[in-house]
Amino acid sequence: MHENKCDVLVVGAGPAGSSAARAVAEAGSNTIFIDKKKEIGVPVQCAEAIGEYLIPFLPFTIPEEQLIWKIDGMSFWAEGITIERSGGFWSGYAINREKFDKWLANNAIQSGAKLHLETELIDLEFSENYHVTKAIVKTGDGVKEIEPKVVIAADGVYSKVLNKLGFTNLKDKCGEVLSFEMNNLNLYKPTYEQLYIGDFAPGAYAYIFPLSKSRANVGVSSLFPTKKLERCYAEFLEIPEVKKQLRNGDKVVEKSGWAPIHYLADKWVYGNVLLVGDAANQNFKPFIEGILPGIICGDIAGKTAYNFIKGANLLSDYQKRVKDKLGEFFLESDYVLDVLYELGKSLDKKSHLLRFGISADIFSLKEIEKLEKANYTILKNKLDRCNNSSSRK
Repeated sequence: MHENKCDVLVVGAGPAGSSAARAVAEAGSNTIFIDKKKEIGVPVQCAEAIGEYLIPFLPFTIPEEQLIWKIDGMSFWAEGITIERSGGFWSGYAINREKFDKWLANNAIQSGAKLHLETELIDLEFSENYHVTKAIVKTGDGVKEIEPKVVIAADGVYSKVLNKLGFTNLKDKCGEVLSFEMNNLNLYKPTYEQLYIGDFAPGAYAYIFPLSKSRANVGVSSLFPTKKLERCYAEFLEIPEVKKQLRNGDKVVEKSGWAPIHYLADKWVYGNVLLVGDAANQNFKPFIEGILPGIICGDIAGKTAYNFIKGANLLSDYQKRVKDKLGEFFLESDYVLDVLYELGKSLDKKSHLLRFGISADIFSLKEIEKLEKANYTILKNKLDRCNNSSSRK
């Protein structure tokens, strides 16, 4: 690394970071993006699913070869009840995150951004009001200094940028995920993602997300851990509907990680620092859909940074621009989060049914206060009567 000054420093080269770097560099600004990993996209730490409903909001087209498997709908399970949803909001694609992330990073490089791998942010120097004057990074050639005009923090749930801004205990606002890619599966509907709610996933859910007819990412997550995640995973595999599909399965690779649930910071702009992706908790609940929102918000952050450097706007415009494009999704997501978070604290099986009903869009959020007063049997009967083939309008 020979540069010691740049217009924009992007910390993190995941989907949000690469999207931001691409937008800034394409506009013509001197852009550096760094990542502490030695290889982009490795290791994979997500379920590799994207929602089709967000594709029209993307700043560029995703090539067909990146969309490795079509998802037609979603299946929900709780307390022995299964409900399926299809089309529209429920459809999507599986992607290969390693190849997808490399493609995004290469787009940024081709647009003129300079990528430095095995380069870890270790400190930030500030003037007043969170204005970064210098970034100190550790490289294979030693410690280097970079003087950026704008910093875009895209370094995930354990963001070093957030830490240097004074935010700690980030782990308390995240859910832990134990996940494996598995092969030789007997998936009952290979084009449907499956979500399972129960004691085996405290406050969260377990999943089977297909990657092909016989391959899927299988995971369990926990928001309020009452037992070890390995035990949760073992209990999930014993559900009859799950056992039938996975009994001959082979684990190919582990894809465990952490997912942000609550906002890690109070806002997305601090001085000359913009937060994007997981560092900003830019995912949509209840399914923690974060890949495409991260790309969209990264693009907005990059363009906002460029315009700021050219004197055309304030960095504080970033949040308004995100709101103008995705505001309705974030508003609904925040509302769902608040309700599901409170329900997730309960060990009562009735809360499983309520979260199930919300996730499958059977119960509206306005109904929840009334439904919380109903007993378990009434709720279960209400869900049993639902048409398994109904779709979201």
